[in-house]
Amino acid sequence: MPPATRAEVLGQCELVEFDARTVLHQVGEKTNAVYFPESAVISVLATYGDGSTIEMANIGREACSGINLTLGRETQLTANEIQVGGSALKLPASRFVSLMEQDEFRHVLFATVQAVLFQVMVSGACNGAHDARQRLSRWLLTMHDRADGQHMNLTHEFLSHMLGVRRATVSKVAAELREEGLITYSHGRMAVTDHKGLRKASCECYDRVRDAYDTLLPNS
Repeated sequence: MPPATRAEVLGQCELVEFDARTVLHQVGEKTNAVYFPESAVISVLATYGDGSTIEMANIGREACSGINLTLGRETQLTANEIQVGGSALKLPASRFVSLMEQDEFRHVLFATVQAVLFQVMVSGACNGAHDARQRLSRWLLTMHDRADGQHMNLTHEFLSHMLGVRRATVSKVAAELREEGLITYSHGRMAVTDHKGLRKASCECYDRVRDAYDTLLPNS
């Protein structure tokens, strides 16, 4: 965004801190605020009748929540939950909608919507085309990028929900990746130790999504 527009947006935001698993919005709720993650990561979740959830997309510092508001809808079609705890900038929904009247802000938002929707489509295709090892590798690479290489608090149980696979499958694949020296994990803390090797273990979907963000949001 142009500096003046950026300053105006930041001037209306409140810095907030979140713990992992904090629910921001439920399906059907009216969106009361939009969040621009800094160190936090937001999961966009599909919720099923039995209460189970599967991640459709995740939003880090390169994007924001509030896609429904960008497209003119006040209520949530998806649930939003903090996946990785950290900081975010909170902007009230009413101010977000007002700011959308500015061409510069709206242009960036629509580019963000395109990027997130592309991520959703790639994720859906990936779930059908690639195995658990490739999908877990892709997911960990994405989180690694946003965590600046730091340790991530991720349990096997949580990863199984995000990927829509059995916990035993996650444990087996994670053990393989650790034995190969690609990751480390202990007591719910995980880190990528060989980024290049993990990219080889992943599928091409990781690069597809990164390329889309680089094209649509070149300064992110």
